[in-house]
Amino acid sequence: MKKDIIKNKDLPTIIFGAGIVGEALFNACNDKGIKVESFCDNNKNKTKNHKGNTEIIHPSELKSKYKDANFLISAADIKDVVNQLESLGFSNWYSGNLLLRDFDVSKHQFSAPQDFVRYAVDTCILCHDNYLNPNKLFLRSLDLIITERCSLKCKDCSNLMQYYEKPKDCNYPELKKTIDLFCNFADEINEFRILGGEPFMNKNFDLTIERLRSEPKVKKIVIYTNGTIVPEESKIRCLEDDKILLIITDYGKLSRRLNDLTGELSKRDISFYVQKAQGWTDCSKITKHYRNTEEQKEIFRDCCAKNTFTLSDGKLYRCPFSANADRLKAIPNFKKDHINIFNSTNTEEIKKKIKEFIMEKDFLETCEYCNGRSFGEKEIEPATQIKKSLEYKKYR
Repeated sequence: MKKDIIKNKDLPTIIFGAGIVGEALFNACNDKGIKVESFCDNNKNKTKNHKGNTEIIHPSELKSKYKDANFLISAADIKDVVNQLESLGFSNWYSGNLLLRDFDVSKHQFSAPQDFVRYAVDTCILCHDNYLNPNKLFLRSLDLIITERCSLKCKDCSNLMQYYEKPKDCNYPELKKTIDLFCNFADEINEFRILGGEPFMNKNFDLTIERLRSEPKVKKIVIYTNGTIVPEESKIRCLEDDKILLIITDYGKLSRRLNDLTGELSKRDISFYVQKAQGWTDCSKITKHYRNTEEQKEIFRDCCAKNTFTLSDGKLYRCPFSANADRLKAIPNFKKDHINIFNSTNTEEIKKKIKEFIMEKDFLETCEYCNGRSFGEKEIEPATQIKKSLEYKKYR
């Protein structure tokens, strides 16, 4: 495995990943006197912009611009970036941890709140550490669906909530069983992401939060909410924990309780980050495409959500589309597209299966029914509202 030491300093240095961690890594390079030639990012929409005066290029441009280069990786999904660079013939890659580990976030200005920057940087460090030392069963993030209900009805929801005709909450005993079992198998989970639907629609959401707060293998609990609900006093207290971070999507007028929610969170010193609704693409249609195997692999390889591991009904999925399409019975029963942890008794055997599922999968049968969700797709208007659930074909 490559050591985190830049050997050839005569080569140009490129930061792979132009997000908030890339911004931090750029500042860390400046602190150390390292000149960054450019950023590289898979999101074509980002390449229309610059980071300060520094160009952002797409990986497809690398070979024409550079014969060779040093790549400092700021993306948390380092494995995908390494594979991509090596397929392009670039071998001088380095973990961003080389500079991020001792980087002081508080000494710099960022385009996001410092708490969020620190959380993103810490996540990157942890992910890179576990990639470079792959002995543990580690997950960067794990989505847990706790409800199908939502206070909005978005026509293009990428989690397919718009298809649920009679949405319901997931019951807590089953959620607890799922958490207990998976944490028994895993060595470490950087963040458990709580979502739906709108997680605050589940009246017992606090029970799930309390269970995760007490789990030492879970480092962070991230709750995704839409700014329409302020939990009542008896429930919101469960959020008063350093492990908790709320990501609040601002849908403008639709997020009718946004100010009330952020005010209450601020008063209680609960960490949160508000982000504008953006980056939506046409990825929510459930349609059979009749692709061949190579086309399926291409859809999977280019997917920005293929590492968004999701727990639903006691099963582990690679992405929320797969989880909810199966939950809706909108696809055939593709048994190889998930792992049923409820049916597993041998801990070492299931850990091996999960590792293979995480590291070695090159496509899902479910990809056949997905439009695809690659970086830099043409964006659509977010959060267009509908009055009733969308129709779809049921396979079971």
